[in-house]
Amino acid sequence: MADSVDVTTQTRKKLLTHPRDPAREIVETIVFVVVLVLLLKLFVTEAFVIPTGSMAETLYGYQKQIICPKCGHTFPVNSHDEVEGNQQSGRKTPLYGYTCPNCRYQGQVKELKPEPQNRTGDRVLVLKPLYHLRDPEPGDVVVFKYPERPQERHTAQNYIKRAMGFGGETLAIHQGNLYVTKSLTYPEGDPLYSRPEKPEDLWMPRYMYSNVHDSNPKALELFEASRAAGFAPGQGGFEIRRKGEDQLLASLRLVWDNDQQPKDLAGKVPTRWYAPPESNEFWRGDDQFQPKAFAHTGSDLNWIRYRHLAMPWKALPPDQIDSTPQTDMQSLAKQEPMPIDNFLGYNTGRDFDPATGRATARDNTGLDRHWVGDLAIETEAEVPAGGEVVLELSRGVNRFQAIFGEGKVTLARIGRGTPEFGNPSRPCNVTAGRYKLRFANIDSRLWVWVDDKLIDFGAEGDYLPTVPLPSDRADPEGWTKANDIDAPASIGARGAVTVRNIKLHRDIFYTRSTPDPTSADVFYVQPGHYLCLGDNSAQSSDSRKWGTVPDRLMLGKAVFVFFPVGRMGFIK
Repeated sequence: MADSVDVTTQTRKKLLTHPRDPAREIVETIVFVVVLVLLLKLFVTEAFVIPTGSMAETLYGYQKQIICPKCGHTFPVNSHDEVEGNQQSGRKTPLYGYTCPNCRYQGQVKELKPEPQNRTGDRVLVLKPLYHLRDPEPGDVVVFKYPERPQERHTAQNYIKRAMGFGGETLAIHQGNLYVTKSLTYPEGDPLYSRPEKPEDLWMPRYMYSNVHDSNPKALELFEASRAAGFAPGQGGFEIRRKGEDQLLASLRLVWDNDQQPKDLAGKVPTRWYAPPESNEFWRGDDQFQPKAFAHTGSDLNWIRYRHLAMPWKALPPDQIDSTPQTDMQSLAKQEPMPIDNFLGYNTGRDFDPATGRATARDNTGLDRHWVGDLAIETEAEVPAGGEVVLELSRGVNRFQAIFGEGKVTLARIGRGTPEFGNPSRPCNVTAGRYKLRFANIDSRLWVWVDDKLIDFGAEGDYLPTVPLPSDRADPEGWTKANDIDAPASIGARGAVTVRNIKLHRDIFYTRSTPDPTSADVFYVQPGHYLCLGDNSAQSSDSRKWGTVPDRLMLGKAVFVFFPVGRMGFIK
């Protein structure tokens, strides 16, 4: 019986076993992978390469990584024209010069050893609409076909921007921020608001009813009324469009890293962080000429303050191509504090055109020189028992504070408008020890982090912007000398507090076309369309210029950078 069982088992194995065909298995595997990739590309996700710098510094196009020889700060500079050629002339123009966004040193690429090489643009994965099953939301980074020319020479013209305006909304750009209302309507038949013969042409700039391309008295009138009311919510006027936490952190642009000071300027120029005369005896720096850490003594509140001693960037004459464009030392020693602006190192490249023999500046528009009042400060603080640390940021006629100590953080507003701000408090773990503190005043909202964890104040951290009065003697852009020049950012302390690793950042600044800084650019977004803006607003070709994006041309949401490896991560 046992032999019978063995014979039966062997026979069954022979019937169920087929001879292996390695070639067939390879072909089947390849076909499966190809089909899977095609299905993913068609319905789920697709890879795109970022060619230009319109989304810098959130996403990079072709760029060179510059290590400043003076302060050591590393930053990217646009090198698109060296790789792809100038968009106007078509000629490839090598990247010749740069300006450091941290210390403002102007140098030439050839002086760097080793000379930096061109890097490809970020490669991103885009989720198709059929997969994520929802429309874009404010702040989403989206990829779409260029409405004017979806294809050129059989090549798809794909753009990547942030979706910031949606169907039925009227948006306003004012002093770097975005404001929105849905209360405005534009009835058919009104001669001011024409309609196209073909509905598919609604994306065109003439149907955005913008004062940039034509005029929109209705929107401008409502905007001025909203501004006079401080953009109060719930009244049908314009309200500020605020970012979420992830987008806010991704939008921060460096103003000054106090740990990266040019060594050759030590003792020759004033320091940016300093103790004013009334506080000087209570603060001691770890270095006489370039302090990076500050130690406080005394039980009273005393301050160190920041002054923006940044040389205004100037385009050098085109014939200066052989001499290194270093910053003049005598000018540095005499410089005066200036307003913090939207300067971006990515845009400061100087290109050498072999056809003309000249080096020309890429940023010659002046759009990188507007005052930015939305700032963020971070520091590492050693706090003793019973000690207190105060981070302060100025904006216009007001100063805003985050006061840390004894297990809580309290927000305060100093200046006009104080009674409407309730000085809210929240518990936090700042008692005695070392903590990383961050405080931001962005989009008329105060944000606080302790050790990179957000302390949520909800609506209690929001405030209404203050409209400057003639007595404020504010600059037309909105800054005041007492706050935004003399003390744009400050750190105060009570007790034996030490602060170090101090960094100051600014928010993205959306530039406008109207020359009057007190006015606004307004844009209406037709239903079924999106207003898309680049993060590198001063150098971005986006909806402000060529119109909105129809829903039918939206390809999906960019979610992940997968190359280069050093920048791998989710897109915020």
